Amino acid sequence: MREIESEIDAAIRDLPIWRASRPKLIESLVTLYRDAMELVFANFLHAKTFDLAEGYSTAFGLESRYRAGALWTFKWASEYCSADGLYEPTVEELVDVFQLGSTYETFVDALKSAGRGDIAIAITDQPRVIEFYEGGSLTGFDAQIVEHQRLTTPTTWHTPLTDDGDCVTARWTAGDYRRVTRNLASLAAGLENTIVVDATLLAALGKPEVSIPQPTVVWIDRPAIIPDCFVFDDLTLPETIDSKSKWKLVSLLDTPILQVGNRFCAVSSDLKAVSIIDDYMLRVAARIDPDTYAEAATLREERMITICRPVLERHGWSVDQNVIYKNPKKEADIVATKGAETLILQLKSTLRPETPWEVYKRNQGLVGGIEHTRALLDRTNGSLGFVLTDGYRGDFRSWAVALARQIPIATLDDIEIVSSDPAVAMSELQRRVGIPDRPCDQPAAIPDREADLMGWRLRFLDRPVPQAL
Repeated sequence: MREIESEIDAAIRDLPIWRASRPKLIESLVTLYRDAMELVFANFLHAKTFDLAEGYSTAFGLESRYRAGALWTFKWASEYCSADGLYEPTVEELVDVFQLGSTYETFVDALKSAGRGDIAIAITDQPRVIEFYEGGSLTGFDAQIVEHQRLTTPTTWHTPLTDDGDCVTARWTAGDYRRVTRNLASLAAGLENTIVVDATLLAALGKPEVSIPQPTVVWIDRPAIIPDCFVFDDLTLPETIDSKSKWKLVSLLDTPILQVGNRFCAVSSDLKAVSIIDDYMLRVAARIDPDTYAEAATLREERMITICRPVLERHGWSVDQNVIYKNPKKEADIVATKGAETLILQLKSTLRPETPWEVYKRNQGLVGGIEHTRALLDRTNGSLGFVLTDGYRGDFRSWAVALARQIPIATLDDIEIVSSDPAVAMSELQRRVGIPDRPCDQPAAIPDREADLMGWRLRFLDRPVPQAL
């Protein structure tokens, strides 16, 4: 498989398009990406006009794929192109490489999943086909959770637990980041047009005005003052990238600003997204300065306790925090008692996962918290336990363990129901994550997906490996 991966990488590196001028190519790719985002927003507008939940799901899926494709094209251009290239790519070549980036992202994610044993790979040389077997049903709820998260994950983010004064990196505070991104978002919003649905159609539907912003390319001046310039630089994709650093950049919203020669630009919708959602600030901080970020993360977990305590006490619980049990030593973040009931909460401050590999790492933390809480309950004769995060609800893999151990995954938004009636919360949390009251007898498999990548046919199959292989 590694030989095939090297073959594909070499074929991508040898594409004629990388002989173009880096600034000119990136500017053309930014325009193409803006066009793609306009298509996404048109899908949102259609779904909004006709109240189509499935339309939102389609739009979110397109948005994810287009961003992934754009990021890889930007990284390849930064790595392979020179500033003085003379090649003039056609529109068809630009579109093809954009689609190539999206397929390559899926390929990379599949290889990482295979590396940790989550999926199996079967290779056929003639014809050149690579099949990725994703294992089939794990919990009986797989399809429901996947569909639910396609709709909800892009519109949810973690509870803000970072104060403006917190130093999340050595060079800037959370307040610095928020100020800079807020100013960029304001500039972007002022340059956008608005797409408005025809009034006659809306009248026939019995609806008032329905509109949506039209994404545009925004040209930006780099701030000259400290620390604003530091924030700006950390939000900018490096002009030149080596093969090592490109693998650390996995989300376009971590570095939405692009350098085009001596100028800088971004798509307006991306600038607005990072100004609204703190998650991207924390992702940037964790990548560029993990030590300082780790100190800020400790404060976030302490603030989670501060949020939970008054809600629990209002519902009659007596609350102890950071409780240490000996022989063997284990710590419970929150132990709450009410009469004969004991409630144990294990808190997890997490980063927003943007790739399957990051979902896997978040799930590792959740599963560890579930097992830790189960051991504490068994040891103390506790009644109920929950793993409580600042926003991430887990996927079907972590919920397979949660259901088996009877330790649901909650978020800070759920603390009210957990405090008022923990027993009811058990089933309600399952519903909120997309798990119905009863599993399907035969869970629907995710449909087969296929794509072409540099002479290879990729097939992604939601089923176990055939015994014949």
